[in-house]
Amino acid sequence: MSGPARWGPRRDWAGLPAPLVAEAERRLGAVRGFEPRQGGFSYGVLGVLALDGGRRVFVKATPADADHAGDYRSEAVISAALPAEVPTPRLLFSCERDGWVLLCSEEAPGRVPHEPWRPAELAAALDLLTACAAPLTPAPLDGLPTVAERMAGRCELWHTLATDGGAAGGGDGARAGTPGIAAPLEIGAWERAHLDRLAAVERAWTSLVTGDTLLHFDPRFDNIVIDAHGTARFVDWGRACVGPAWTDLVCLLLESDLGTPDPEETFTAHPLGRAADPARVDALLVALAGYWTRTAALPGPAHAPHLQQRREHSRRATLSWLRTRWAA
Repeated sequence: MSGPARWGPRRDWAGLPAPLVAEAERRLGAVRGFEPRQGGFSYGVLGVLALDGGRRVFVKATPADADHAGDYRSEAVISAALPAEVPTPRLLFSCERDGWVLLCSEEAPGRVPHEPWRPAELAAALDLLTACAAPLTPAPLDGLPTVAERMAGRCELWHTLATDGGAAGGGDGARAGTPGIAAPLEIGAWERAHLDRLAAVERAWTSLVTGDTLLHFDPRFDNIVIDAHGTARFVDWGRACVGPAWTDLVCLLLESDLGTPDPEETFTAHPLGRAADPARVDALLVALAGYWTRTAALPGPAHAPHLQQRREHSRRATLSWLRTRWAA
């Protein structure tokens, strides 16, 4: 398949409130130009400022009442606490005023990898996960949510279907209407045949997917930048949480179009995957499969309607991987 649709609309730097622009220039010096960047699903301002003397910095800003503004605030705290060994641009400052949240960081050299993944770029991303694991274990910051807390209330689909009987009947791809679920869901024959097992694993997943590593938890291809030397860096730490180190490896293989590589082979070939308890990995896959099955049935937000396509891609990829593991 070709890569899922992406990119949300953006504003120009000049569209920010004048006092906020003045605050940024007080900290940075005169702004001589702005280059917008694409990526992600938030709206607001995203791009690179050209400053006096040829210096360049990355900025992102969003309305303080936006549904994702909390992620910006979290990212400011997390980025400031990341150890120097973590391959990521350093946060320069953050501020909130005039109804906007603004983050400014170093510009990450390089470019976003291609989708589907190209072999060398995927290898660089996998090396990035290895490089992050040691300095982020244990997490260098207290008070972060766990994986289970980050996903609270969003991974209960299989238990709901098993309890309410919403997946009964129909052929492959039947539409299931279930109390407590807002939209009809595409429930395939495999899911219905394994519903009891899916529900049992889902009920226990929060006790299985535990750990003390600080996770990026959103390692899509467009949250990674690869420089001319083949070094990958993470950007956008707004969804970070704490859990087992192999969680980001699972998400990396599911959140973007992997292309031809087999996720199971890629996972077990990686040192983080080799060290993972298979039952715990299954638990995360079951939880994510339920999450993406439910969210793929919903329209994307007004500023990013194409998000629905990406959720559907992840739903299919997760169920395919889980089928492979449970057939072994």
